[in-house]
Amino acid sequence: MEFMNMLKVRNNKRFRGFTLVEVLITLGIIGVVAAITIPLLIQNSNSKKFITQFEKSLSTLNQAAINAQAQYDMDYSLLGSINQDSACATDALSKGQDTLCGLLNNTLSGHTYQGKYGVVKGVNNSTPYQADVSSFPITDFLVFSFADGAFVAFNPNAVNCSLAPSSVISTEMVTSGNLANCLGFVDVNGSQFPNKEVKCFEEDTELSVYSTCKVTNRSMGDIFPIVFYDGVVKPITNASLSVINGGDGKEGAEEASTPTTTANGHKVGKRDDPSTWEAFKVPKGLTQEECQALPESYGVQNCLPGGDYWAAAAKECGGVNNMLTSDDLYDLSKQIYGAENCNDSSRYCSGTGDFSNLPESLSGLGSSWGLWSGNAAGSGARYRNFYNNGSYQSISSTSGSYYSSLRAICVKN
Repeated sequence: MEFMNMLKVRNNKRFRGFTLVEVLITLGIIGVVAAITIPLLIQNSNSKKFITQFEKSLSTLNQAAINAQAQYDMDYSLLGSINQDSACATDALSKGQDTLCGLLNNTLSGHTYQGKYGVVKGVNNSTPYQADVSSFPITDFLVFSFADGAFVAFNPNAVNCSLAPSSVISTEMVTSGNLANCLGFVDVNGSQFPNKEVKCFEEDTELSVYSTCKVTNRSMGDIFPIVFYDGVVKPITNASLSVINGGDGKEGAEEASTPTTTANGHKVGKRDDPSTWEAFKVPKGLTQEECQALPESYGVQNCLPGGDYWAAAAKECGGVNNMLTSDDLYDLSKQIYGAENCNDSSRYCSGTGDFSNLPESLSGLGSSWGLWSGNAAGSGARYRNFYNNGSYQSISSTSGSYYSSLRAICVKN
């Protein structure tokens, strides 16, 4: 009997469950960890989402200039002032109205003119939309929305937004010079919160595209300052530039101004013999599944859903190593516009192009076209545009891969 009692005690100890105190302590620990990590995960997710949307909005605005140049011989350098904000919704380049409103109305699909800042409604149309922007005054700005809900706002006095040949943007130009009225901002979240400007973390945020800073999840916002000029739209604060370049210091700025010749880790050599070039129009973008099925040797990564034309160009050429690099395309710009009209720092060429200088393999393209490069986003310019009033490259943007209007050049070895 005594033996059986001892066995019962041991069995009771062996199978005894957790006490209420132990359960409460465990739940408390889980709660503390969740309270710390979940907000950080949300911040990180929002930051990536905001940056991706900003890249997409930049590409949309740059494409608007390309379309305006091709159809109306017009871009941001030829803008006239907007007389009345109430007429912005009906301005049109096709009617000879050379305003920024007219340019956007004629070149953007799915856009909506929202109205003057301060009148535009905020979340649920309950209060006016308020944007926390401290880099420059935005009181009189006009606001458009894109098809995806992002806002772009700009100064109605944006006129003659142009950069002289061989010039680079300076802080003086955008504070008191000819580009001071050519500033704007993109709110990638539209009227949704937080409606605050992206800032440098523990550093000064400056109106300068050549001074970088550290942007963290805590200093990330959904509003990104930009500047319009010639056929280009670029980030205009050190913070908005930094997020495009990885958000981490001067290495990103150097990458943006001087692209490398590395595409997705594959070394791409320069193509000096134009007789081996063959230009073609990419017929159809690849689906994400088709892109992911490409051989690894093709050098295509980060496949996009919904029609990836850059990946399709790489497929047609048999890999990025058989495409021109961004350096090659810049050299081609120098031939067309003259080296004296090209800036090696910004890699922008201005002036009227002499398209008779095209290599014979590219004759017939005429003017106003764009070419893919074999460089991937994050390691140089993905494409370059050529048109009558200058040539420029995109800055490390994957969203540009949706462009169906660009041509590719395959290099025949």
